[in-house]
Formats: sequence, C-alpha cells, structure tokens
Amino acid sequence: MAGVTSPTTSSSLTSSTNSKSTTDAINDIDLSTFLTLMIKELQNQDPLNPMDNKDMLTQLSQIRQVGSTDKLTNTLDSVLLGQNISSATNLIGADITALSEDNQQVSGVVDQVSIDKGVPKLHVASNPSLTTVSGDGDVGAGTYSYQVVWQDSSGKLFGLDFSGDNAITTTGTQGVDTAIQLNNLPVTDGQKQVYRSDANGNGPPQLVGVIVDGKQGSFTDTLSDAERNGTQLTQSFQRPIVTARSYEVSLNNVSGIRPPG
Repeated sequence: MAGVTSPTTSSSLTSSTNSKSTTDAINDIDLSTFLTLMIKELQNQDPLNPMDNKDMLTQLSQIRQVGSTDKLTNTLDSVLLGQNISSATNLIGADITALSEDNQQVSGVVDQVSIDKGVPKLHVASNPSLTTVSGDGDVGAGTYSYQVVWQDSSGKLFGLDFSGDNAITTTGTQGVDTAIQLNNLPVTDGQKQVYRSDANGNGPPQLVGVIVDGKQGSFTDTLSDAERNGTQLTQSFQRPIVTARSYEVSLNNVSGIRPPG
C-alpha cells in the first residue's frame, strides 16, 4: 500500500540512491537510525491509506543491495587498477612498439609510469633515428644522409643532422628496404622540412618532403634520387638542446614488447 509523498517517504529514499554518498550512508545504517527512519515513515503515513511495515523493510533492503553492488564495483575497479599498475611497472626498461596518446608510432624504452585519472600511462623517451622499412618505395642502394629543419617562434632555424655515422645504408631490394623512415622527430611550432643526400651520401641535400603538422614525429621517404624536389638546403642551422621526444602510451595501445636486456 502506498503512502503519501513526503521528503521522508520510501519513494524519496529510492530516488536518493542516485547519489553515491547517500547510498553509502544508507548501506551503513545502524539500528538507531533505522528506528528513526521507521518512526518518521509511520508519522508521515496517510491515515486513510497506511503503509504496511513490510513495504518499508523491502524498500530499505533494496537500497542496501544497491549500496552493496556499488561497493563491489568500486572494489573490482580497484583490483583492475592494481593489476594494470603492476603490468605497467613490469614494462619499465622494456623496449616497446606502440601507438602514443597523440597517435604517433612509437618505438623506444619505457622509463617511467604515471597514473592519469585512474589509468596507468607508460612514458617512452626516444631519440630521433633512421630506419629502413619494407613498404613501397624507390629508394635505391646507397648510403643516405638527412637534414630536418624548422623555424622556432622567433624565426631561428633549427635542425637535426643525420650524416656520417648517423647516415643510413640500404640495399634497394624491393619489399625489403626501398623506403626510409625518420622516427621520433621533435615537436615544433611549425612545419618541418626534410632534405636528403644522393645515394653516395653527397650533397648538397635536396628536399624530399615537408611535415606540415609540427606535432608529427615520423616521416617516410620513398623517393629515388631523381624524384627529389631539387630545392637545396643552403642555410646553416642550430642544433636543438633537447632532441629526445617523450611519449605517453596506454597499455592497450602496446603492440610489441622486447624485454629489457
């Protein structure tokens, strides 16, 4: 039998379960508080349509079940977080391949773990590098050097130099190494220009591409010597003080793991 609507009726208590703090309070109810609620419930009944006491007990029982379910959910969330933190910390020192939070392909060593909004994040610091890739391309056999340059907010020209011991050698074998990828390029205020030597490593370097998005950290060169733009890099540039790039990676975005050592 239903009672009249009032601030202390069972319908009011049921609607209050939307609040976690209220649910917890009801779930932890003691005998004294229970008796107070029951007396208030009886005092606010419609004399012509009184509530059966068992209805109120049923209502409170349902509320307690909601509170218990909420506590169980929180407990399971805590267990899952603990497992994820353990998995993340076990990757410190490991060399991983992953997709970063800013959608960059990352390959590097995990140096620390942080917690962001209850989710563990891997931190990977990687130095700029050159690698051959097996995708389609027309890069022939040879030894290639690269220069990547950009302007800072004040107009100064900065750049990275991949020459000498940092140059890369290819065999020009189709399906093996007819393309070259530049990895972990730094975040810049504006676009980056990529220049490359010829197959003999000689210059002057010529333009092979422009990275329009300053946040983009990788670039794949597929051009033969003859396909280069022809624009030459003639300006000198300063080397940045910090060249390593740091990425944040979620556990579920890790695609490959190479154990430490």
